[in-house]
Amino acid sequence: MRVFDTTFIIDLSNADPGATKLASVVDGEGSVAAVSAITVHEYLLGIHIRYFQEKELLTAKLDAAEKELTAFMILPFTQDVAMESARIQAALTKRGQIIGINDIYIAATAMLHKATIVTRNSSDFEHVQGLPVEEY
Repeated sequence: MRVFDTTFIIDLSNADPGATKLASVVDGEGSVAAVSAITVHEYLLGIHIRYFQEKELLTAKLDAAEKELTAFMILPFTQDVAMESARIQAALTKRGQIIGINDIYIAATAMLHKATIVTRNSSDFEHVQGLPVEEY
């Protein structure tokens, strides 16, 4: 299973060659493609912020995003994710390695599902011990 970071979803929606190539590989493998509920939030937040003054375009972009996200299994933010993310954040803090809280939640989701995180920004996740990271 792969858990795709928000950068991948954005790049895929913008037809980035690296993201589209990896999407084709994953489709060909028939493997599970998932996103964290946190990624859904980040992606939709970006659309809301970018198009908030253009109501019709905002509606169209949100509809398109909803359709795009149906290609992924959406993994919820659960109590187990909260517990794992607290463990990850504490370990990072003790080592003086701070990353964004949403990245911690996404990493915890991937860890609990024994999945590889897919991102363009591997530096966001490289300090999370035991988390496999695939960069495209």
